Amino acid sequence: MAANPTVPPQHSRRVEAWVHSVLNPIIDGLSREQLLLKSGNLSWRAYSRRFEYVRPVIEYVDPSQQPNLEDFLNDPENLGFEDRFRRHDDLQRELELETNGFFDGLMNSAPFSEQVGTALRQYATDPHSSSYSTTMTDESVARFVGEYLINSIENLEQHYGLHEFWSRNRQEFRRLAEGAELGEKRGSFDRARRKLLEESGSLLGQLKGHRHYLCAKFDVPAAPFPNVLSA
Repeated sequence: MAANPTVPPQHSRRVEAWVHSVLNPIIDGLSREQLLLKSGNLSWRAYSRRFEYVRPVIEYVDPSQQPNLEDFLNDPENLGFEDRFRRHDDLQRELELETNGFFDGLMNSAPFSEQVGTALRQYATDPHSSSYSTTMTDESVARFVGEYLINSIENLEQHYGLHEFWSRNRQEFRRLAEGAELGEKRGSFDRARRKLLEESGSLLGQLKGHRHYLCAKFDVPAAPFPNVLSA
């Protein structure tokens, strides 16, 4: 009886490519994503209005390996993953949208802007303040403070110009960010983070299970063998 032409053979290089260049980097990306979402440090950047490390699934795969991703998604062995990736990416975009909305709410909040300005003037006139620079404007500092609040930053390393300013004032800034004025935007932001956390964790578990299934069925290694140079 002839082999089914739609099923890859044992030790298939195609399946190895799925595992090594598609599943492994996506699993690594989602694992890091889970850590960030759980800790609250979303790696969001004010200058780009995007997350640095919480990304659409396709961006976890090296651009040179996109053909292997397309092949993975088009093969019946991997049915359903295109929809799962789309669901993840929809929630990632939703979180990014809600994060930007929360940030804009902070920037447009008069009490928040006033508090940043007051804190900055106090910091500038305190002879014990370190790392103060005249380039620190109310607007630029407010944007950094908004980014730190969104990313749930506790302490900044000393090489950050605002590390002492943030240490002195973060509790008051957090009080304003968690106040009634921004409650709706903050609530939408928090709900979006929790939804992506749940979906990302579910997808991560499914991908790990599918990797094990492919490796067992087609007898391929879960990771490339390390290169060993002969003596």
